[in-house]
Amino acid sequence: MVHVHLDSPAATGRLGRALIHLLHPPALVTLAGELGTGKTTLVRAAFRAAGVPGPVVSPSFTIAQSYSGRRGLRLHHLDLYRLSPGADVELFAWDDYLTSDAITFVEWPEAGSHELPPADVRLTLYHDTPHSRWAEAEAGEALESALAAAMVQGAADRAEVIDS
Repeated sequence: MVHVHLDSPAATGRLGRALIHLLHPPALVTLAGELGTGKTTLVRAAFRAAGVPGPVVSPSFTIAQSYSGRRGLRLHHLDLYRLSPGADVELFAWDDYLTSDAITFVEWPEAGSHELPPADVRLTLYHDTPHSRWAEAEAGEALESALAAAMVQGAADRAEVIDS
């Protein structure tokens, strides 16, 4: 597991950009954490880095948004916060978003925990101060090492990385 201190929303964005450059389809990234910890900020930065033009909006009310990045990369952003247990989860079109040619980010994955496959990256964001956060990233050993190295390389952003 990699722990990263993010001293600003900009640092959260740098984590998203570092992460997207390490992923290849198919990939599933889950983002857990309280409201306001920066989940959507991270996804927005990742999608921008992947070449998504135009607005990248939170799917809080629509549940899902899909985008095209550079070279036709398919990107999906799911926000399961408003998904109710039971029929909502069981009837959701999971197969439309968990495809072999896409990278999918899922906020509030707990709501779909019985339907989602194991995540390639599990991120949890925590409040630290009003403007800073902690991020925990859990992934395969190679991806964790690459993510820690990418964040250390960007140490000018003052993101503190603790690899554990």
